[in-house]
Amino acid sequence: MPAKKRITKKELDAIERSAKREAQKAAGALDGRYRPRVVKSKKGYARKPKHPPAEEA
Repeated sequence: MPAKKRITKKELDAIERSAKREAQKAAGALDGRYRPRVVKSKKGYARKPKHPPAEEA
């Protein structure tokens, strides 16, 4: 009879993550109604446009 396989910490974390995700799916968090809020990084350099749009007169 082979020895029992021990569950590693990595496998345990994966099991917990999958259980949490299933709970979120059941609650409807991943059905497209909720958008994650993303804060734009201020580390990147944002260039100003060379030619601003011409105003119509």
